[in-house]
Amino acid sequence: MLGLFVALSNLATAADKKQPEWAQLTPEQQQILAPLANDWKNLDDQRRKKWLLLAKRYPKMKPEQQQRLQAQMRHWAELTPEQRSIVRENFKKLSKQPPEKREAVKQKWREHQRLKQAAPGNGPSAPAAPALPGTPGGGTAAAPAAPSAPAR
Repeated sequence: MLGLFVALSNLATAADKKQPEWAQLTPEQQQILAPLANDWKNLDDQRRKKWLLLAKRYPKMKPEQQQRLQAQMRHWAELTPEQRSIVRENFKKLSKQPPEKREAVKQKWREHQRLKQAAPGNGPSAPAAPALPGTPGGGTAAAPAAPSAPAR
């Protein structure tokens, strides 16, 4: 019984463990998470932990996945707190949609990105996103990204 109590308390302590400050990250972690450097101090422990888990997986990713992740982190870092809140809310709404509606939104997002890349400089300063079907007021949806999970 005592052993079980000690194991559970160790588990609870590990779950509540304070995540490192930016200066405490390894050089490799800092390089991978560089787009988040200015925001790191504002992230709660749960989000830091998610980003650190992502950084751990990063070396095993294909180069195109790494590039995409870096671009998504840069994009996320550019958003205001209000925009991030909207993206999180839209992601929650999108995840509750039926699979066919989610796929339709993803397809619209891919088309939007393709058009945006085809005509650089013509896009809006804040990223636009297609309307989320079935939501009151026709909210927008951001494409699900690896930062989304850590960012929730």
